[in-house]
Amino acid sequence: MNEGARVIGVAGVPPFGCLPVVITINSGSALQPRQCVESYSAVGREYNLLLQHLLKTMQIHDTKLFYADIYNPLNDMIQNPAKYGFTEVTKGCCGSGFIEASILCNPKSIVCSNPSQHMFWDSVHPSQVTYYTLFQALRPTIDFVIKQ
Repeated sequence: MNEGARVIGVAGVPPFGCLPVVITINSGSALQPRQCVESYSAVGREYNLLLQHLLKTMQIHDTKLFYADIYNPLNDMIQNPAKYGFTEVTKGCCGSGFIEASILCNPKSIVCSNPSQHMFWDSVHPSQVTYYTLFQALRPTIDFVIKQ
């Protein structure tokens, strides 16, 4: 803010229980259907509520703080994958899709043949299509804040 920032967006957290790595670690068996782990997602929802409250109470001279809700748009993508063109929302596109992330997904990694239909690139990070769709969901909020 000392460098002149006057509008600051603070993003909430995603539904943690729906990250492929969390689903994998908490799966009892490979034979069970892959599904979100509600207890982890509940932590994300609670954190986001506390963050929103904190942002409302913070007062910084000549600076606007706004909350960017990523939880609900991402959750909608998970609950309604066909609406967004996704065929896979519980596994990443890189590697097996169950556990690989970061350096384990590299130019030598095997990737899926249809990345635009995967919500996640690896077991933690959203795919390019997901980021774009998330931006589109956040754009009205961003535009509103900028115009004020």
